[in-house]
Amino acid sequence: MKINKIILTNFRQYYGENCIDVCPENERNIVLIGGKNGYGKTNFLLSLVWCLFGEDIAKIDENFKHEIQKEGNYAKFLKNSLNWDANKERINKFSVQIHMSDIELPEIESTQSNSNYKLIVKREFDINTTADDFHIEIENFDKQLFHTAEDKIHFINDYVIPLEAAKFVFFDAEKIASWAELSTREEGNVLNDALGKILGLDIYESLISDLNTYTDTLRKDSANSQVRQQIITTEKGVDLNTEKIDQLETDIVFKENEISKFKSEISSYESFLIKNISKNTSTSSLDELYKKKDELYRKQKDLEEKFNELSEIIPFTIAAGKLEEVIEHLNKQDEDSIIKDKNRELIEKNNELIERLFNNAPFPYDGDISFSKKMFYAEKAKNIVEDIFGESDKTEEVEFEHDFSKSEKDLLFHTYHYIRKQSKDVIAQTIDSFNSIKEDIYSTEKTIRNTESNLEDEEVVEYSTKKSDAERKLEKLVEEKGALQNQRDSLKRDNEKLNQSLQVLLKRISVSEQKKKKLDKANYYIRAIENFVSEQKKKKCSLLEQLIFDEMKKLMHKLNTGSYGNFIAAVKAEPLPGNDGLRIVLFNKEGEIRTKESLSQGEKQIYISSLIKAILSLSIQEYPIFIDTPLGRLDDEHIKHTLLHYYPHLASQVILMATNNEIPPSRYKLVKENVARAFLLENINNKTRFKQGYFQSYEN
Repeated sequence: MKINKIILTNFRQYYGENCIDVCPENERNIVLIGGKNGYGKTNFLLSLVWCLFGEDIAKIDENFKHEIQKEGNYAKFLKNSLNWDANKERINKFSVQIHMSDIELPEIESTQSNSNYKLIVKREFDINTTADDFHIEIENFDKQLFHTAEDKIHFINDYVIPLEAAKFVFFDAEKIASWAELSTREEGNVLNDALGKILGLDIYESLISDLNTYTDTLRKDSANSQVRQQIITTEKGVDLNTEKIDQLETDIVFKENEISKFKSEISSYESFLIKNISKNTSTSSLDELYKKKDELYRKQKDLEEKFNELSEIIPFTIAAGKLEEVIEHLNKQDEDSIIKDKNRELIEKNNELIERLFNNAPFPYDGDISFSKKMFYAEKAKNIVEDIFGESDKTEEVEFEHDFSKSEKDLLFHTYHYIRKQSKDVIAQTIDSFNSIKEDIYSTEKTIRNTESNLEDEEVVEYSTKKSDAERKLEKLVEEKGALQNQRDSLKRDNEKLNQSLQVLLKRISVSEQKKKKLDKANYYIRAIENFVSEQKKKKCSLLEQLIFDEMKKLMHKLNTGSYGNFIAAVKAEPLPGNDGLRIVLFNKEGEIRTKESLSQGEKQIYISSLIKAILSLSIQEYPIFIDTPLGRLDDEHIKHTLLHYYPHLASQVILMATNNEIPPSRYKLVKENVARAFLLENINNKTRFKQGYFQSYEN
């Protein structure tokens, strides 16, 4: 599919009707949109996501979710999206329209699907009625496809761009670096959702979910009144916790906005104090103290993130002794299994020899031999077999066996080795460093207060007091935000426990023989489909890891020059147990794990960009890609590699929204031969429009 044209009408900065043609031409796949900060690049991206997905934009990206939560709810968020000048003119509607081509439609009756249909998707919002109208028009197609609003949503998800894949299609390249800091579970969920849709496995996963719901319903119907009440209570507990979590996340966003305001306020006070400081005080020394304080806070944040990462394994570290026992038991279990297989093979060979020796023709001419002689020769045969093939090994019988799958064993061994690297000493060192930083912050802030207290000017003293008040309020807000996050995380853990309890309750319910047959049949199909999905993901994993590493080698100068010693030597992609998604692991030359958190911000962006391209290359359908801030965190050498080797080959249609710092005219020539069209966002009197050409008269 391709997106040909986009029309924004009174959406945020875009006053009136603004049309842009983003269709690629021949082999030229890049459409470049230049714009200064605040001119509407991010809102252009937001408009497309809103047009296609409406209220579901909160499910695509945390930034979109925060945008909605910041305003309070979806309706308020949209009311504030009407262009200010249009609002003054009493215009009460805004809309976004997307024209597409090469759309494949479902087969209906005798109509055969093809990829030549053109589609117009339009979403319009009325701030007075809060009506969110969604229209889909298919050119030259007279069949009725949509009977309800849900039909339109399913159509976009199934035949245009899946919701789960949207974060790989519309994204801010600077912000995606944060994906490299996701926990194993979070990363697994992101990749699982995207790969499911992109590889077409979501149909099977949806079927698994439906079958699980069916089996749960069968059990619930068979529950007695007491158990049924327990189930209802547990489910209500989960729903109530979920509501509380949503409210807490809204409160957290509000606190974050307040924190951001106070940080900005403090920064302005600091600038004023530096400019208006007493002659007796060194301006540079106070400026250096402020910079030192900011650097200490940055280090504190890094240590907090590191501790959050380590916190995932702290329970395992505490239980390291027990985990080591499990590992030893598994090794003994595997050794015992090998010995038993060897003994079984030896016994089978011996039995086959005796069977063929005494019970298969030919036999002696003078009749059968005596039983005692048979026993003699049988024992002799056993000794000969053992002498030739080896004596049976004695096994040390294990008291019990752990019933783990291969992937579960691999994850357990990996966790154990990771814990051995991230020892208690590492955790203790992180905590000590954090405490040391806190002391340095306290000491630096005290020095700043003492320095500021020497100021003579009344106005300067007043601003110093205001700054201190703002800092106290900021500290309180940070504490309140932390308390809210702890409450949210606690509720999430409670929900996990409640869901586990629910499954235990359901499994204990006795069902009739007839329902048991249905359950057995449904569980058979669930296992079969799960195995199929798991096998498909395993097949894609080896290809995925090679694609990621090949792309990283093209883009990362530490890899493509071959001059950096022990950096990254391999990428491993593996399915998580229980179909919980995929896990990507980076290894150095020594075979040790290279944590993604240890990469620089630019390297994280390169890694995630390589991951996105690898995933998209496995897709059963090609998508247009829209990228805001495409080169934000990269240094000059990485920028050059990315412009030359990444974006020209990312997809057949790539729309880049860049500032003149990211792609100035000097860099524009690196991609010029791949640029089909170039535009500039021109903003006059807070009204943005699309203008042909790029920065400094580089015309299309």
